[in-house]
Amino acid sequence: MKKLILILFITLSFLSVFAQNSPYKIRINLRAYSDTIGFLGHYYGNKLSISDTADAKNGKIVFEGHEALKQGVYFFISGEKKKLFEFLIDANQDFSLRSSLESPIEDMIIKGSEENTLFYNYLKYNRQCYGEIKSLQSSISSSPDEGSTAMIKQQIDSINTASIEYKLKLMKENPGSLTTLLFNTMRNPEVPDFFLENGRHDTLSAYLYYRKHYWDNIDLSDDRVLRTPVFHTKLERYMTDVIPKQPDSLIVEIDKMIQSTAENHEMRDYLLWYFTNTYEVSNIMGYDRIFVHMVDQYFTNETYEWLNPVVQNNMIERVEQLRYLLLGEYAPLLIMADTLNEFISLHDIVAEYIVVIFWSGSCGECKQEVKILNDFYKSTDLNLKIYAVNTDTVFISWKNYISRKNLDWINVNGNLSLTSDYHDLYDIYSTPVIYVLDDRKRIIAKRLAAESIPAFLSRHEKTKN
Repeated sequence: MKKLILILFITLSFLSVFAQNSPYKIRINLRAYSDTIGFLGHYYGNKLSISDTADAKNGKIVFEGHEALKQGVYFFISGEKKKLFEFLIDANQDFSLRSSLESPIEDMIIKGSEENTLFYNYLKYNRQCYGEIKSLQSSISSSPDEGSTAMIKQQIDSINTASIEYKLKLMKENPGSLTTLLFNTMRNPEVPDFFLENGRHDTLSAYLYYRKHYWDNIDLSDDRVLRTPVFHTKLERYMTDVIPKQPDSLIVEIDKMIQSTAENHEMRDYLLWYFTNTYEVSNIMGYDRIFVHMVDQYFTNETYEWLNPVVQNNMIERVEQLRYLLLGEYAPLLIMADTLNEFISLHDIVAEYIVVIFWSGSCGECKQEVKILNDFYKSTDLNLKIYAVNTDTVFISWKNYISRKNLDWINVNGNLSLTSDYHDLYDIYSTPVIYVLDDRKRIIAKRLAAESIPAFLSRHEKTKN
């Protein structure tokens, strides 16, 4: 099924970069630059976008416009679309950058921008520290003397400490600068040591502290962080590696983050797009609950300029279809005719587990899944029954296949039904599709591969017991 991608959001967000009312003029003089054109680019979440284009003559390029650029991290791109160097754009957008193609950072000379002076002073200092450390590390490998090695390591530690102190001093003295915002976005919480009574490290307390303080250094009502190369990565890491992979836990964090954007609609809209787009189709079973929550909470009763009404309506309709197929929900009723044209209700089946499979005898992948599932069915000790829904219209072939493969299941014909269309009820747009129900007919797994069912049921049995 095709994904309802919120295409307009990114496009309109990039266009809205020029939504203020004061001019910008950025002069670049790049020695040895031979291209006849240059591009001004910027970050936006995990995207790179072109903000402006200008002619280049003898390495001189001027980007200018009548409306100010949104603040953030920008970069100069060559005519061959190669990113050459980064710089910062704050409220002051009239400045010049002079450098060389060979060494853009070391040779950078800035006029008219305190922000970029601050930024490049750090870049040059950091590069110097890196060079010194790299040289010292090389000398370690060539020195067999343990005393000399220890001394060199002390020197490396001293350089690292000085580098950290330099950065912290810069941030303290320039709290509102873009450079500080960039460093804070990259910054991770400093987790204190936690110990159990037996003296071992308390890893749970350490994790909970890290999770609680993950966003301490970032103001989610400040949209400047969107135009950095690090915010989106930090956001993804939080959602995939820090928060437990449980829909309810993720939903709580999503709502907290959106509330934290306060009146900053650009940040709010970005998070709305990111979370909805991420969880609309996910490889992790059960994450569709997050998509349902997003649409119910943020899109059912409110419209947005960046979202096409047709797309929004499709999202709402999609959620109405998914709502009854979420994990934990009671499986929709199916009453279908078996091979003898007798109607059998899914809800009348008594078993500890019920596997519902939608398959077709003309589908090669279906046949493989059917074989794997039948082998498991014949060998398992579980109280398990299979409600197999045929989606093909050639009934004779279907019956012959059942007999030939000895499918001692509850075999029913999806085309002879007393209930609604199974395509709509179970979101069937291709086959095979497998659902697993418990004894109360609640969905406990869906869209599993047949080979995954034994391990899943084994884990479920342990959890249940």
